[in-house]
Order: sequence, then structure tokens, then C-alpha cells
Amino acid sequence: MITPRDIERKTMTEAKRKEAHKSWFAFYIGRPISYCLTIPLLYTDISPNTITFISILFAISGFCCLSFGISLTARLAGVAFFFLWNMADGIDGNIARYKELKSENGDLLDTLGGYISMTLILLGMGIAACYDPSEHIYFSPRLPVILGGISSIETLIPRVLMHRKIAISKKSDSAEKLKDKETYGLAKIIILNICDPAGFQEVFMLICVLAGLCTEFTIAFFIINTAVMIYSIWKLME
Repeated sequence: MITPRDIERKTMTEAKRKEAHKSWFAFYIGRPISYCLTIPLLYTDISPNTITFISILFAISGFCCLSFGISLTARLAGVAFFFLWNMADGIDGNIARYKELKSENGDLLDTLGGYISMTLILLGMGIAACYDPSEHIYFSPRLPVILGGISSIETLIPRVLMHRKIAISKKSDSAEKLKDKETYGLAKIIILNICDPAGFQEVFMLICVLAGLCTEFTIAFFIINTAVMIYSIWKLME
């Protein structure tokens, strides 16, 4: 019988372990759960790409429930769907590495799923703040939607520029340093964990939905993502 330990040994190289260890929530909570959920799927013929596609559907469902839910229960369902995206995002990789399956389309689809989720979480929380009458309103009820939309774009810009610079220069030291988590100091690791949609960002999202603090969540992540984007662009331009 396949065990979580079997999956970990076969899917986690020492180099990958060192990198993954930087994402505390994902490493200590998300991955162990994903290993357990992967086990029954390994006895089926389901493909990693199918799981990735399902994960994208989870993210879209989470966005719809979170943004347009008229009750706390609906918004908590949105948070739950994003957690299911998180688990499915780990399961597809577990299956691919355990069965030694690899495809370029799989990597592209997985990246697409990650980008979709990053943007939908931030935009969804902004819309939730706008339409929840219990939320604190600063300046304008539409402000959280605007900030959430800008924040979601800000998470994509550094990644797009980094991949573009790597593609142009083949091997760019500044881009590689931003990409290599092994070079991260404590401050970068903390920001990584706060902003990781598969990490503590989900915990903050749950707390803020329960406490009616979606506006504060949106403003805080707008400030953080703005600072991260400016810093990333500056480092890439070196």
C-alpha cells in the first residue's frame, strides 16, 4: 500500500526540499495533506493535467462564492474552494512526479492555474469588501475593488518580467536570484509566506472573512504587493 512517506520520498528531492522548506504553511501543512489526498488517485488513471484543470475550476468557484456570496456561509465556501485549489495544485505535481510523467503543456497549465488563483484571491477579497454591508468603508465602497484589481496585476508583473528577462538573456543573475529561494534572507522569506496564495495568505483570508475585515486585507496586500513589485523591478533592472 502506498503511504504519504512513499510519495514524499519519490516526489521530493533534497534540492526541492530545501526550496520548499522556505514556504512554511505549504511545507508543514499543505504538502502533508496533499500527500494523503494523492494516495487514492494513484490507484486510478487520472492524469495530472485533469487534476490541474479541476484545480482551476476550484479557483473560479472560490472567486464566485467569495465575491458574490450574500452570506458568510457562501464566502466561507469561497475560502474552502481556494483551499481545494491549493490541495489540487499539489496533487497534480505529486502524481506527475510519482508516476514520472512530464509534459510542457502540463507545466504551462499548472502555471496558468497559479496565476489565475493569485489574481482571483486578491480581486475576490476586494469585491467581497465592496458588497458586504458589515465591512468598514474607507473613502469609497469601490476602493477595495480598485485596490484588489491593481494588487492582482502587481503580483503578475514581476513574474512576467522575470521570465521575459530569463528568456532574453538565457541566464540572468538578477532574475535567477529573485527566482532562487535559497538566496532569500529572513525578510524575503516572511514576505514570501505572507503573499503565497498557497500559504499564509489563505489563513489571513479566512480570518478576515470571519471577522469582516476584507477591506483591511485588500489594503494591506495592496501595500505589500506594491512594495514587492517595485523592489522586484529594481532588482531586475540591475
